[in-house]
Amino acid sequence: MAGRRIMVVGAGITGLTVAHRLVVDHPHLDVTILEASTVTGGKLRTTPLAGLGIDIDEGADAFLVRVPWATDLCAELGLSDGLVAPSARGASLWLDGRLRPIPSPNVLGVPLDPATVAPGLLPDADLERLAGAGRPDVPLPAGDLSVGRVIRACVGDTVFERLVDPLIGGVNAGRADDLSCTTMAPGLLAASRNPDGLLATLRHASLKTDPTAPVFNTPRAGMGRLVGELTSRLGDRIRTGVEVTRIERADSGWVVCSTDGTTAAVDAVVLATPAHVAATLVAPHAPEAASVLGGLRHASVVVATMAWRRSDLEVPGDQSGFLVGRGEGLLMTACSFAGSKWAHLDDPDHTILRVSCGRIDDERHDTMDDPRLASALAADVTATLGVQAPPVVVRLTRWPRSLVQFPVGHPDLMAELHSAMAASPGLVVTGAVRHGVGIPACVRSGTEAAVEVADLVG
Repeated sequence: MAGRRIMVVGAGITGLTVAHRLVVDHPHLDVTILEASTVTGGKLRTTPLAGLGIDIDEGADAFLVRVPWATDLCAELGLSDGLVAPSARGASLWLDGRLRPIPSPNVLGVPLDPATVAPGLLPDADLERLAGAGRPDVPLPAGDLSVGRVIRACVGDTVFERLVDPLIGGVNAGRADDLSCTTMAPGLLAASRNPDGLLATLRHASLKTDPTAPVFNTPRAGMGRLVGELTSRLGDRIRTGVEVTRIERADSGWVVCSTDGTTAAVDAVVLATPAHVAATLVAPHAPEAASVLGGLRHASVVVATMAWRRSDLEVPGDQSGFLVGRGEGLLMTACSFAGSKWAHLDDPDHTILRVSCGRIDDERHDTMDDPRLASALAADVTATLGVQAPPVVVRLTRWPRSLVQFPVGHPDLMAELHSAMAASPGLVVTGAVRHGVGIPACVRSGTEAAVEVADLVG
């Protein structure tokens, strides 16, 4: 393996993980990372909020703790002592023109105890069903199903539409009726097929968990701390501002051509890019794989970081924010109370919100310039939280085609992709397309890709 050259295309969290694993686990490999942007991190970006001097994430601001990949990576990098959990655990839903508490305990929006459901949130018939075992009236078929089909069958349409879709659909800016349950919520799919029933299975599992344990963690300095540590360790192996234009076959491997006019002969290439970018690069070599990648849809979203004077806007200190139901007519899809959610972002003079918008079926924000979009989102904050004064700081971060959608049968699509790529040994595709858009899923994808490419060149 000594002297083998590996090119990683893309320095988002997946690409950085690929390179880190190769460098650490296979130190004799010659690893280079090319990144089209001038900075590393992809959709993980932590920057100062103008005028406040507080560093706040422009993209994802936390990762799930119940799956190991991001937690383990932080531990390996020596970041564990700097991780913090949300200081506020409560959250709400904007439904019927008002804020309603999300029932707790719940699993991905499915209430485990109907007594915790606020009056008026669900019809009596649904509350009665939530008191039962949660067995579908007709056994669910084998194979992958949509999140919507699973939840509707086990606990009813209203629970799905008012509680589950805002959460699972909101995380992915998609429609949970269209999203793969195997990919997005495998635990719900497994529980729905348990003879005891979905609810009974989830309740039993909840008895084994600590209700006070953190669900999310983040570095106190923001997700940019993770990116910065990986970037620092990889050092001059990373070249930013270099876009890969094409990849060509060579007798002994691959040739990577880039916008700086250089070509690099390598033994293997790992594409850790968005699916639609990877599709263009692999098309000459694996057209079937390009068809799979190019056929996936992506949602575009916006994260608006907005600050008000505390004298104009106060939010509950025990609430992390709220999600917005699909049918509420608002542009915003979620609102996070940054200072309540994270103690280190609690500014004494300002209330800071992170307001999200954009869904796979709502692209209104793409038709608005920044001033109009900022005004529309501020109006939604007024409608939901009652503030009349304008924000003193607004930062808009647009993430075009950023969230890949995972249709029913997505695992089969990934199997097709893997099979199609087998005809191009040494060319590996990874990224959020594999296991999901969350940070742990991307770290997992990068880790698996590193193992795959090391086996190929070994």
